[in-house]
Amino acid sequence: MALPQAQSLAPLAKWHGAPYTPRVFAVLVPAVAAVCFAHPAALDREVGRRALPWLPPDLARQITRYEPEFAAGAAAAARWPRSYHLPAGQPGLEGAIRTQCERLAAALRSQAPFAEVVAGLGALAHLAGDLETPFLAAHADDAYARSFASYLPTASPRIPLVFYGQQRAVIAGPAAGVGALVAARRRDADALAGIVRDDLDRLGGPGAWACLDDRSSSFGTASLVLNHAASDFANLASWVWFHGGGLVPDLPSQQGMILVWKGEPQPREAPSPRLGFRQARP
Repeated sequence: MALPQAQSLAPLAKWHGAPYTPRVFAVLVPAVAAVCFAHPAALDREVGRRALPWLPPDLARQITRYEPEFAAGAAAAARWPRSYHLPAGQPGLEGAIRTQCERLAAALRSQAPFAEVVAGLGALAHLAGDLETPFLAAHADDAYARSFASYLPTASPRIPLVFYGQQRAVIAGPAAGVGALVAARRRDADALAGIVRDDLDRLGGPGAWACLDDRSSSFGTASLVLNHAASDFANLASWVWFHGGGLVPDLPSQQGMILVWKGEPQPREAPSPRLGFRQARP
């Protein structure tokens, strides 16, 4: 299964005056134009930002170093054909994520420039955002989907940074484990759309999204979407890093607990006073 091939690399061929080869960009530039409206573009950068403490520190530092390339890769992935963002069909979201992970690991093993690899990780962050989006399969005229996409960036600054666990067996395992993780996460995300619809109907309909407060079910949904997307991206990027030959340190864990990061997200150093535990809700 192949991801969209580049017809022209001109828009992404040069950043800061440095030319890049098409090895990784070939999976970033679409053959046909399409718009992924399922989540706002700013979410991709937020997913990457929130994942920084949970990523292997060496990889996290590369993402912060090449932040413009990360954003450009995410923007390119948003223009992939709609079939790459949906959970069913060919190639489907699950297939796109697995293929992107495999190609990025291969790029690391072949010592591709880090700017290219980070651009590819930006595309992976976009796909992780798709994975957790409640209204992924909604049509462009779905008012509830549009309202939630508008609401999510406004709620984001007030949502704490939470990590739902390092999937060590997946990270060290074969690519088939990536597919299983993605399928499980998508099933959980599908259940959230009904919660948002009910919440908005209680306030008078989709147009009332600006009236949602931090006690609403929609705020809880936004928290789950952002932090699960960041957790998914951290685990997927860790799989890439591990299979590309990088070191993936274990994250601390306690049964029934979730990790919480205090303060501005940044690459993790050990030990870190910013890292804490919180009781996981059933």
